Amino acid sequence: MKLKPLYYILLLALIIRLYHIDFPIGGKHGWRQADTAAIAKNYYLNGFNLFYPQVDWQGNLPGYIESEFQIYPYLVALLYSVFGLHDWIGRALSLFFFLLTIYGLYLLVRKVRDENSALWTAFVYAVLPANIFFSRVFMPEPLMLMSIVYGLYFFVNWIENEKETDFYLSAFFISISILVKIVTLYIGLPLLYLACQKYMTNLPSPLGRVGRGLKFLTSFKLWLYAALVLLPSAAWYYHAHMLLVNGGVTFNIWGFGTDKWGNFELLLSPSFYNGLFVGSIAESHLAYVGIIPLIIGLFLARKGRLERLFDFWIISVIIYFLIVADGNKTHDYYQLPFNLPAAFFIGKTFSCFISLQDIKTVFSRFNFKTIALSIIFILMMIGSYVKASRFYSSEDYNLPYFQIAEEVKKITAKDELIITICDHNPLLLYTCQRKGWAVKPHHLTDEFLKEKISLGVKVIACEKQYFKPKEDSLKLGELKSRFKVTKETPDYIIFLIN
Repeated sequence: MKLKPLYYILLLALIIRLYHIDFPIGGKHGWRQADTAAIAKNYYLNGFNLFYPQVDWQGNLPGYIESEFQIYPYLVALLYSVFGLHDWIGRALSLFFFLLTIYGLYLLVRKVRDENSALWTAFVYAVLPANIFFSRVFMPEPLMLMSIVYGLYFFVNWIENEKETDFYLSAFFISISILVKIVTLYIGLPLLYLACQKYMTNLPSPLGRVGRGLKFLTSFKLWLYAALVLLPSAAWYYHAHMLLVNGGVTFNIWGFGTDKWGNFELLLSPSFYNGLFVGSIAESHLAYVGIIPLIIGLFLARKGRLERLFDFWIISVIIYFLIVADGNKTHDYYQLPFNLPAAFFIGKTFSCFISLQDIKTVFSRFNFKTIALSIIFILMMIGSYVKASRFYSSEDYNLPYFQIAEEVKKITAKDELIITICDHNPLLLYTCQRKGWAVKPHHLTDEFLKEKISLGVKVIACEKQYFKPKEDSLKLGELKSRFKVTKETPDYIIFLIN
């Protein structure tokens, strides 16, 4: 039986992501992964209550947190109940969602354009460097991206055939994407375009077409769709805020102007655009060379009105960049949504000159364009390999926090509290599999230490790098004079509290 080219693409995508699939939580964006993994672990250990996610860095308190809907770590926790508590399970689930995303993107592009464009889009999306790394990390982004793709795919199906199943599946997936990441509200723009298209006709008057397109405003079905998409998120985020009000903590998802979004002064800074579009998208996501076929694809002719979905999609992502400016400035994985429409435009460029349906034809009709695109393609593959390798280099088994964790596990019981000195990063707490506090050196006041010791803290552990600033260097000497040093190396130090 001859396998379809798509299956080879999926197999390739799987194989190149198996490297380090069993690596413990850590490496690039270890902070984000550690919080997600801790929530999954606490679901598993504390009763699977989906509506009460818990973090490790609130010491003896429950650690309920105001956050996005934690369906991804909850699914991981359910798998823990079958396979046991292993970090690779979260990575494997992310990879599973990524493979589904490739398949869904293929279906969507095949519907709005053609088979060859769909194969190229799937292939490009599979090999972009940031996608290679972030598709197998312990984070909810692969679930969010998969939900966006299938939400749009089923919505396109529905506006064509009006099947109830497609309608409710689209609403379900879009709702999940917004629950997982509230910023996914930007996907409303391409959905709005599709909703208008549903009521467009070939009337001779442009004004008549506009009027017909605005009919969606009076459509009960579309208002029902909006309710199904938005009401679950409204209910969840209200509940999550109540967790904070009632003594919990927060990921600061509503920190307008103080954290990830609402920092509009950044929009006036040239360095913001340079860092975002050159330092992150061009380098990390497109391996530089991918910019060329992306720009070409933006100017290639559209085969139909539904294909313009991708125009509105990429515009909506750029709008999201501007609204969540500080988040996109700080975190390169915030730009992962860009790769979905970008893969389409890159794939469309290659598909115009090279067929993946019958690769033999490439060699029978070589010309300047196919040669040029073949060179670009090869350079893209090399660039993806180099950049992905740099991402993977952050996953090092010799990093100090693994050694600290082994020592802490030897001298503490699982239910004993610890203090980790860092930049509020929960990674060491998670690696130690202990609850406690993750604080900066200047937080170690006499009052703070007395309070935490009275609660049962047994160990203070840290990497020495956090004492390098001049204002913090004296604090290390104070700790040495006050507590017993149970382990010290050039990289880290562990104090035992009697």
